[in-house]
Amino acid sequence: MEKKQRPADILLLKERLLEKLPAIPKVVQEAWKLIEKGNVSPSVIGEVIGRDMTLSAKVLRLVNSPFYGFPNRIGSLKHAIVLLGLDTIKGLLISTVVFGKVTQEIKELWAHACDCATTAGIIARVLNIKEADELTVSGLLHDMGKVVIKNYFPELDAKIQKVKRRNNCTDREAEKEVLGVSHDDINGWMAEKWHFPATLKEGLIYHHQVKKAIKYPIFAAVISLADILSHIYRLKFGQCLPIVEDEVCHILKLNPKIITKIISEMDKSLYTFDWDEI
Repeated sequence: MEKKQRPADILLLKERLLEKLPAIPKVVQEAWKLIEKGNVSPSVIGEVIGRDMTLSAKVLRLVNSPFYGFPNRIGSLKHAIVLLGLDTIKGLLISTVVFGKVTQEIKELWAHACDCATTAGIIARVLNIKEADELTVSGLLHDMGKVVIKNYFPELDAKIQKVKRRNNCTDREAEKEVLGVSHDDINGWMAEKWHFPATLKEGLIYHHQVKKAIKYPIFAAVISLADILSHIYRLKFGQCLPIVEDEVCHILKLNPKIITKIISEMDKSLYTFDWDEI
């Protein structure tokens, strides 16, 4: 059995992990500062992001992906910011930092993140939840702790995968055994460092422990459901079927008709789309 981490080890891991986070491009830093100040026009934010052609293109590809389901193509950053709002744009900028270049090592995580983002938006729209765009970002970032471990601590990721195979357990269970914390705990560290809004934090930190989400339980519930339905949609032979928590069903007032509608919309959005195009 892997040696469990002591509290002191966890603090050291936190320090090491936060130090290892990728450098934030100057354009992104400037855009974040403007967004956090508030009372800034979409034109100004769009001009700042527009200085980086690669970043601009990636943000527009995300905006025009199935995540948001806009009927017409969004051709400008200003238009995207007006439609989505500053918090959502900040989240999309963060996603470009977290995922960076989608390598073979994180390709599967990226595809699942995109599935989850799309599904979170669908759930929000089916249930008439007004924060659909923010929930989409939360879905995109819900496994960012896994991405950081895989990219910057490959030796720890190798141990996690070994425990997962040996014990036939979940990612979270294997992470807890090897690290003493799980990816959702790591999400919390990153959210704190990068000053995420409270709503986004709840979805990232509590999507595996919905009962602990006190301030914005609906965010945790939507991301939990989106995560599970995304896994079910891509379920492979021999994999265990994930279970939706009773608390999620209660918070979202789910019934078979609603679930059927969500899955139908997922199929329309996910069936033919290739996330490698983003």
